[in-house]
Amino acid sequence: MKNTQLIIVEGLMGTGKTSTASFIGKYVEQQHRKASVFLEGDLDHPVDFEGVAFLNEQEYNLLLHQFVHEQQCIQQMVRVEGHNYFFSYKKAKQILQDTFPDDLYTYIATYDIYELPLARHCELMLQSWRDFAERLVSTDEVVIVECCFFQNPMCMLLAKNNADQAVITEYILELSDIIKPLQPVLIYLYQENIRQTLHKVSVERSSEWLDFVIWYYTEQEYGKAHQWSGLDGLIECLQVRRTLELEIFEQLNMSKLQLANSTYSWEHIQQELIHYLNE
Repeated sequence: MKNTQLIIVEGLMGTGKTSTASFIGKYVEQQHRKASVFLEGDLDHPVDFEGVAFLNEQEYNLLLHQFVHEQQCIQQMVRVEGHNYFFSYKKAKQILQDTFPDDLYTYIATYDIYELPLARHCELMLQSWRDFAERLVSTDEVVIVECCFFQNPMCMLLAKNNADQAVITEYILELSDIIKPLQPVLIYLYQENIRQTLHKVSVERSSEWLDFVIWYYTEQEYGKAHQWSGLDGLIECLQVRRTLELEIFEQLNMSKLQLANSTYSWEHIQQELIHYLNE
């Protein structure tokens, strides 16, 4: 098997990232290597901040002042790095449940890392990748992740903030430099018909999921700048996103594989993956 410590699975929503990442994790373990799989939304994700708020020292002291009776709860769930405070508020709600009041949850969510100014967000994300790479390189573990290399940056930089495509490209190329010591492998899943893929995944998930995705891509800075709306606007956005991802894919100096998955032929996909991982 390839001598890698990091396998990244990417592609648009509905292309099979979760199934692929899970399959790879099981296959790596079959090769008698320790494997950890982190999927989208994982509250213990090593290179993402799902449900994590960021506060500076002044903001943290204000939080303690406003929620005096919850100070013990807050201090229990906060990670301190210098004068920076990271509050895993979704994990806190999951663990503490009713003892974690709703008004505290609502307040702290306004400081979510994905609501920060773009420059500060990118700075924190890049540092999380550096810390992760430094920790992982001294182990014999293989980590498999999805969504955090292309999808999350595209959501934050492109859809939410309408960042210039050159800025997005530079950011992802910097990520690729950070993880070089891990000898990463990138698997990119591709489906030709975006409309058909969206229809399939919305049936599997819900119409509410599709409504949210439409809102995210068309009613924030990028979609508004192009006056796109509805399902057609979402498809336009995703076509731009996929084109940019594939352009960056070609520039990446790492082991990489693009897999066409339009027919959802999982047996064929799995065979290709096994063959590639064993090259």
